[in-house]
Amino acid sequence: MEAERRRSDEDPSGKNGESASRSKRPGVPTFLSDRTVKLLEERISFPNLSRRRQQYIKRLISVPAADTSDGALSKEHKMGSYFDTEFPIYPNTLLHDMPNVEVCGKQVNVLDLLGHTLWGFNSATGRESFMGSASSKTRGNDENNATLDLTGRYIMICCVFVPLLWCSVDGPMVYHTALASHELSRRDDCGLVVVPMMRDGFTHSRSAYLHFLSGFSCHAVPFHESRRRESICSALGFDGKPKLLILDPSHKVLYHGPPIIFSQFGGNEHDCFPFTPERMDICLRSDSVLKVLSINDLLGLSDTDVLFNIFKDAQITISKLKQKFVWLYVCSDCTSLRKVREVHQECKQQNYELEIVVVCCPFYRQVPPHLHEGWIIQALGKLKLLGWFFSPFNNTVSHRLSRMCENGSHEEGLLIVDPIENYVDPYGLSIIRDFGMDGYPFTRRNLVEKEFQRIMGLRLNSLLLPLEYACRKRGSSSFVRVRVENGLKNKTVVLYLYTEEKFLGDKLAKWYKNNIKGMHSNVVEVVAVSIDGSRTSDKHLMEKGWLVCRADSSKAAKLCDEYFHPLCGRHETLVAFGKDGLIQSMGPNHILKCRAPPFHGKLREEIAQKFEDAGFQREAQRYHGCSLWRMNSYELEKCCRMMMKLWMPPARGIWVATYEIGRR
Repeated sequence: MEAERRRSDEDPSGKNGESASRSKRPGVPTFLSDRTVKLLEERISFPNLSRRRQQYIKRLISVPAADTSDGALSKEHKMGSYFDTEFPIYPNTLLHDMPNVEVCGKQVNVLDLLGHTLWGFNSATGRESFMGSASSKTRGNDENNATLDLTGRYIMICCVFVPLLWCSVDGPMVYHTALASHELSRRDDCGLVVVPMMRDGFTHSRSAYLHFLSGFSCHAVPFHESRRRESICSALGFDGKPKLLILDPSHKVLYHGPPIIFSQFGGNEHDCFPFTPERMDICLRSDSVLKVLSINDLLGLSDTDVLFNIFKDAQITISKLKQKFVWLYVCSDCTSLRKVREVHQECKQQNYELEIVVVCCPFYRQVPPHLHEGWIIQALGKLKLLGWFFSPFNNTVSHRLSRMCENGSHEEGLLIVDPIENYVDPYGLSIIRDFGMDGYPFTRRNLVEKEFQRIMGLRLNSLLLPLEYACRKRGSSSFVRVRVENGLKNKTVVLYLYTEEKFLGDKLAKWYKNNIKGMHSNVVEVVAVSIDGSRTSDKHLMEKGWLVCRADSSKAAKLCDEYFHPLCGRHETLVAFGKDGLIQSMGPNHILKCRAPPFHGKLREEIAQKFEDAGFQREAQRYHGCSLWRMNSYELEKCCRMMMKLWMPPARGIWVATYEIGRR
């Protein structure tokens, strides 16, 4: 089919002989009113937020439990859906004459592609961003003329449809690319060139072009060079969705595809540059390696930098802050604010030293940073949280902390920074929710240590004494009862706490036959206890040479309450006790690898693994039966990422890995 040419900017009416038609889905209006066009040119399109959208997001932050329906934004969503169906139509000359630059390693003549004249846009200074401001901060093209030195630089070329609505499918990628552009503009070794493709109905709108670019710090192909912009988009295979081309300093193609990396890492993350999939993999692997991090590392600040409270009437230097016990509250929409305040107040009442630093993370709602900071400060002020310090927005830092706090369900997080242990725990919020004040100081390491002390206080006799008797097989057909306190004296015991399914039964029987029976059975006893009050036959367990303690439901419940941590719940397991009645190991995998007593394991790591397993179970239950179809793209991405964690848990989980960092 012969491709049709889009309307040119020089002839907005499309009267140059080319077709003005454009593919659209049935049922969508094929024209826009003058008033709608005017609104889309500047007032409600990126980088501005419409008044209704601002009110909606501000209400969610002010009242986290408020109704999340956004009926007032239905018109915006309808228009966003309309934009999502649009795609460019290129003339035959472009389709056949332009070089294909989509192949990695291909050499590109950048000057031929971009031309010799570009416009420069610098919409942000320092850490500020004008994204979302009430009026477009652009200048005339005489002031925007700029020359980009392409020699020895990485070049990033991004094609995008303009204007763009926040609720559009492309909104998140453009939002994150714009935030990253302000960081990239401070680099001397790269240049970002944005190529706006004007939508049907806006090909003549210079104001829409300038307004869109007011959210970026970048270079751009001039508005009047519409033919060149079309040519570049055609060469990049732009199909209506944001497209990014990355060239190395010799101008060979490194990457061609959507600009997704900016939505995970920002524009200034260590080891991510030049933002290829390979660099993304390196960064993700680096995230999985626990490091000793200071407040400086976490916030990207130096010792002499100063943080202020929300009214700027109190301040603290980073050098002083890193000597204190600190919570970094990664705040998205204040859903956890009241819980954090509640625990903070209890800590103050108990004279626990604590400083809280709020770090804004505006990505979940895709809010312009300066608006988001203002709304968060208002929420803090309403709750009179005047003593909390506020960290200025840093795009890459917010991404980094957000990744560290990732637990699959919460958009907010709490990093616990312990200067004494020289240790950072990013799961403070989950620990607070699960353990409450009993979890203070809300680090996994401390919780494991508390559980270790509790476990070391347990004795085999105290666990089994309420059961009084155990049964074993004698000879070929008879069974005898022995008192627990007598039958297990001076014995190493493997306690098998089983359920009706007996998941570990076969493995334990094989281990006992190969390693214990006939060799160590005089000093090792296997004792089986039902923990679910199961009435199924236990004779086959006795036939293996094991002792069986028959427990009714009440006695089983008492044993479980004494042994299992409430977070972990009752589950089938093995526990090894020494001759002194103390626990040697509570890890089935370790016990079944031992060939002879004693069965000493790494108890702290085994406890951590129990918490790890319990955490995965909770997340699996949380996502079980959820409707992926009702989620937005951000929620869907997080859910899928969490599901991958559930299906393929790491060999060293988030709890176990806490012990891989040496204490200084």
